[in-house]
Amino acid sequence: MSLKPALIIAGFEKYILLGLALFLLLVFTSQKADSAGQEAGNVKDIKGTANILREKKTLNAGKNDPVFGTDTVKTFEDSRAKILFIDDSLLMIGENSSVSLSGHLKEMQKKQRTSVFNLVDGVLNVIVGKSAFEVHTPTAVTAARGTSYVVWVEKGANQKTGLIVTEGKVEVGNIQETVGEKMVIPAGRMSYVDEGKSPTPAVVAPPSVIEVLYKNTLAPEERWGPVILRAKGSAVPPPGVVSPAQARLMALRAAKVEALRNLLEQAYGVTIVSTSTVRDFALKNDSIQSRVDSFIKGAWVSEERLLSDGSYEVEMEIGLGIGFRRMFLEQEKK
Repeated sequence: MSLKPALIIAGFEKYILLGLALFLLLVFTSQKADSAGQEAGNVKDIKGTANILREKKTLNAGKNDPVFGTDTVKTFEDSRAKILFIDDSLLMIGENSSVSLSGHLKEMQKKQRTSVFNLVDGVLNVIVGKSAFEVHTPTAVTAARGTSYVVWVEKGANQKTGLIVTEGKVEVGNIQETVGEKMVIPAGRMSYVDEGKSPTPAVVAPPSVIEVLYKNTLAPEERWGPVILRAKGSAVPPPGVVSPAQARLMALRAAKVEALRNLLEQAYGVTIVSTSTVRDFALKNDSIQSRVDSFIKGAWVSEERLLSDGSYEVEMEIGLGIGFRRMFLEQEKK
């Protein structure tokens, strides 16, 4: 039997595989080029001096300038920049900072879109938009959706990343996936991630630290909050329920409903601007009222207690940050 036909077929298979590999390479290169050429957002405001590094060129950044998917934004002494992205994420970059947009709106598994930014140095104050959102630093990865927080890099002999959550919750872990465990940091708390270590346990963020970070990243009229609301709710297990476990769950559920109602009442009394409270805005606009209601439902349980009389009590918390305030100010402009 001749081996020539088999060799010919093997040769064809080799060329088919080679052609397929070249095709995939061209598709990947094309997608990367398209991402680089797409406008990711624009500069909403700038103070002092900032540069945009694009395709080996250094451009002076100005208000309303576009930013693209492979740009790097760099600020200098006594400077800051504000960038609004197409997914409604807002980045406030502090002085002496460098932020790379190389992963902005990349496709993840299951066709989810994730905004990924690299904070090389400095401080970044973010309001997360509609996409899943990550900030990578030399030592940490932060991930969030629909929240606001501040992240910064401290360089030196022991390089580390600092994180303060002002609204919602943020997951944080070491940049090396195999190092330690991830933690979820709630509003009003802070954590550090040292090189090669797990995040430190969350502690209450000192107002003085928040004030310094806000001063570095925000204009005076933008500095607001964070406001941390706490409320309790209690309930008695319903009679006639045979299962103790089921009775406990039903009581806790009723206690949470009461706590959320109390949180909502507190939220309506929060002053947004001048003498205008959340209630003032909600009375003028039904959509604001529904958005506030929906926002408060994102509160989390900070403590559960079984009281001596057999009832259950829960304490719930929620943080109102600059993202929460932003929706009112945008409504006021309309």
